[in-house]
Amino acid sequence: MPTKYRRGLPFVFALSLVSLVAGWGAAEDDPIEARMRKDITFLASDECEGRGVGTKGLDLAADYIAAQFKQSGLKPGGVNGTYFQPFPFATNAKLDGESTLTLQGPKGEKIQLKQGVDFQVLGFSAPGHVTAPLVFAGYGVTARDIDYDDYKGLDVKGKVVVALRRLPRWNSKEHPFDGANRDDLAALDGKQIRAQVKQAAALILVNDASELPKDELASFQTTAKGISTVSLPFVQIKRSVIDDILRSSTPQGLADTEKAIDDDLKPRSTALQGWTAELDVKVQRDEIPVKNVIGVLEGSGPLANETIVIGAHYDHLGYGGAGSRAKEPKKKDIHHGADDNGSGTTAVMELTRRFGAMKNREGRRLVFMTFTAEERGLIGSRHYTRVAPMFPLKDTAAMVNLDMVGRLKVVPDGGKAKLLVEGADTAKEFDELVVKLNPGFQLFKEKSAFGASDHFSFYQQKIPVIFFWTGTHDDYHRPGDTADKINVAGMKQITYYTQRVIEHLSTEAKRPEYVQVKNTFKMAGGSFPKLGILPDYTFGGKGVLLEGVTDAGPAALAGLKKGDVIVEMAGKAVGDVNGYMSVLQTQKSGVAIDVKLLRDGKDLQLKVTPK
Repeated sequence: MPTKYRRGLPFVFALSLVSLVAGWGAAEDDPIEARMRKDITFLASDECEGRGVGTKGLDLAADYIAAQFKQSGLKPGGVNGTYFQPFPFATNAKLDGESTLTLQGPKGEKIQLKQGVDFQVLGFSAPGHVTAPLVFAGYGVTARDIDYDDYKGLDVKGKVVVALRRLPRWNSKEHPFDGANRDDLAALDGKQIRAQVKQAAALILVNDASELPKDELASFQTTAKGISTVSLPFVQIKRSVIDDILRSSTPQGLADTEKAIDDDLKPRSTALQGWTAELDVKVQRDEIPVKNVIGVLEGSGPLANETIVIGAHYDHLGYGGAGSRAKEPKKKDIHHGADDNGSGTTAVMELTRRFGAMKNREGRRLVFMTFTAEERGLIGSRHYTRVAPMFPLKDTAAMVNLDMVGRLKVVPDGGKAKLLVEGADTAKEFDELVVKLNPGFQLFKEKSAFGASDHFSFYQQKIPVIFFWTGTHDDYHRPGDTADKINVAGMKQITYYTQRVIEHLSTEAKRPEYVQVKNTFKMAGGSFPKLGILPDYTFGGKGVLLEGVTDAGPAALAGLKKGDVIVEMAGKAVGDVNGYMSVLQTQKSGVAIDVKLLRDGKDLQLKVTPK
């Protein structure tokens, strides 16, 4: 590494190592801890109302964060010279009358389709009236790893795009479609987002061959998931309709075209000459305005055009509702979210102060970002990475995520506090890097980037990620996650560690080399059974140590409790959390299974009925 890109360890960070070794007791006269405590106390206050989507408290938190960014010397990184990236989030959708779709051909052909019979509005759809030319865009996919792009050379601006469901070679085990993040590429909302980014007027979905012979239309209800930030009309029609249109415009019908794409992985996208669609979609969407908060410290030198993103989500559950683990939820039961994720947001604000104070800093651009609506499905980070990145993703070298870093466990003298690190295998350099820069934590490195936090949105765009967190606890998603329970000294130490990692990432001449990580387990959608446990992710032994159990959940009803270690389920050994998830996926909701566990050093077997 060239000398001019080296940075010495900041003096304040060196001092922090002393406290890391000496112990974790909070220093009341420590000005750093004082300002971090002030930040997290405000974010987790009653005034911020649990920072739930749709509350005034979430906007108060956004304004507070933006003010800290400005005070730290960050430039606005949002829209129109502000620190905000606003967008509408659809929390609910329903059909609002009968939608219509009419296709008209070059020779005066007119095909009037009936909703629910020939076509169906999909739950992701926005309302709208569109009259525009038709274009066929294959599977509507862009897979950069294998240089496959159905939109390449195709003019879709202001037009109605027709795209096949799923991906080429969907059922082929011998020669699968070789793009990373297969499920993300095939997802319906992903196809809709790509069409919107290409400035299409609407999107029409057609079943691929894997849905034959039935060729059923998806119902509106099953696709109305309430996680859409897209404003594009979206419907599905029968294959036979598009087959006739395609045959009139190209030498091949739909089946032959699909087979040709699958054979050589070369797109067959084309304008459907002379064909237009008149589409009137009648959907009512309940939309809430939300916003990411973005601040920027520009880089300098040869690396200045590249970006490092440092992020955390600032929203939480508000007054409860979906996701709450409260014993008896009440209408005004504020879920304060101090650890989740006031802690990560506090750490990001503290990092802006440190890097903002560095004069004549060389290296990559630093983009500090706090995301909204993470608790609703990574909405803020998905919007940034998939719909409207403010800085080019191709120039984004890495993303560092902080989520739940406020409950670092105090350890006896001489012990090491446990810190969880995910994503260390998403770049060839990261595993060695997090170890080399570790000031004294006992690191638990999860070999996966798959998880319910915002780093995953960046990883899906082939950006290397590092994610720090301190694990779950019994106050997780409960009103008891309050500021007084935060280990502020521990949070400060994690911030120092993160600072050192960011300094390296921003100044190292060689850009981190992205690695595609194998998903260690796959969630099985809504049918995925649950036991209602909170694993201790820092447990180093065999099995799954329970940090807690959900009140009235299957595990609690069967008699499992905090401190138990699950070692076997349904006759299969459970070595760790991933093993637990793999076994659980093979079970059925409502069917009891044997669970073997250790309690106080003694073997115990209970019957648990997954739900």
